[in-house]
Amino acid sequence: MTASKADLWTTWLDDTLLEDIRDPSQPDPVPFLTTVDEELATTNALDSYRYGKNDGEYLYLIYLADGPINTPSDITPVYVGESRNIGSRIYQHYKKIDEALPVDDWEDDGSWGSFSKYDHIAAVREAAHSQLYVWILDVETLDACPYGVETYRQELEAKLIGFIYAHPEYRRTMTNREFVPNQVLHEIGLAGHNWLTAESRKQGTADVPPRYDLLTDHDSKAELWTHWLKRYVYPDFVDESTVDPIPLFETDDQLQVALTDSSRLKRSDAIDERIRTEGRKCVHSGGVRDAGYEGLLYLMFQLVDTDGRDRLTIVPRYIGKAEAYGKKNELSANFTEIAAERSSTRSFARWGDGNYWHVGELSMALFEDDTRKVPWASELFEQGTHRLKEPVYLWVKAWNQELHTGPYGYDAYLAEVEPQLIGVAQAAFPDRLLNKSDVPDDAPIKTTEFSFEAVR
Repeated sequence: MTASKADLWTTWLDDTLLEDIRDPSQPDPVPFLTTVDEELATTNALDSYRYGKNDGEYLYLIYLADGPINTPSDITPVYVGESRNIGSRIYQHYKKIDEALPVDDWEDDGSWGSFSKYDHIAAVREAAHSQLYVWILDVETLDACPYGVETYRQELEAKLIGFIYAHPEYRRTMTNREFVPNQVLHEIGLAGHNWLTAESRKQGTADVPPRYDLLTDHDSKAELWTHWLKRYVYPDFVDESTVDPIPLFETDDQLQVALTDSSRLKRSDAIDERIRTEGRKCVHSGGVRDAGYEGLLYLMFQLVDTDGRDRLTIVPRYIGKAEAYGKKNELSANFTEIAAERSSTRSFARWGDGNYWHVGELSMALFEDDTRKVPWASELFEQGTHRLKEPVYLWVKAWNQELHTGPYGYDAYLAEVEPQLIGVAQAAFPDRLLNKSDVPDDAPIKTTEFSFEAVR
């Protein structure tokens, strides 16, 4: 695969949405909104289109178009979403857009999200003076995503948003808030309605070809996961400067995790140093560094000795990110301790021991009957103890899309690469991955009843 993201987006639109528009048996293009007795309403065409679509694997695109729709360039994406009950979801969008009118009545209340996606859609509609349309895709009828591999609706949503945000020309009219770089969301929050005429400072990647020609026509998603590990994670195992694999927790010989003075699980000194070292590539005492590092990508994993392989197998348990930019404040709360070089670790790039961060939540599941991290406790610890079943490691990388690529070989924002990696890791180890977001509805993490006997 050597096409740019712009090429892949164009080809995919031509093979899907435009194919439906060209098909006389399909109702597309379907107008979204109209005015009846000076009140906003959904069109009759949309009502017919969405009815009955209440139990399926649906992706939808809200888009702008002015005049005949003949080529992908005639389509301006506004919002990408997914739902099993698409009829209800589209109607909810209509009601929220109606509440955002009139556009001139919007006021900034000072909170992040004050200029919501619905305020944004309403403003785009008013400024465009052209029609909004809705396209609904049954993902189960799709052979492959734009990258050429099989997909599911949650993953496809994230991939398409990544494609669209790679195009700077779409950012002012694209209204999604998930899978979007925090820097862009921060800029939107500052600009409010003025965002429609502002310029994003985030570099575009739409026209950049892949750095690695991965044969997605032949490689499965599980194989793409392995390729990515070989390129980025396994090399750190033999690099003396990185000391990987790094245990997440401080343990004794029996794998019992040590506790802090506040009775929280204690991270290893080595992982604390790694988080600080990588974090300081992203931030400094003055805020976010302007050096291309967007934040930290991390992989919690275990190792298995697989017969016939020349290296230990990495079993992914959790994939996540911590962006240096915040949505409301420029510096994310997850990085304030690292930026100020404090010894405290309440948030600590999401691995802090505070009540709303990973180690804190996991500690509360073990000792306080908190339910948020019960799946982690059940999978990683012996029941009723703070003794690990197997060693647990954490790999951390300061992400810079000028230096690193996603599993499909393309430059990718941190917000974009996280769901891509979750998708390929889930394909490789569906029964081991503990991510609840961005995985299919039938993933074991969503269908299994986890329990943990708290430590007494």
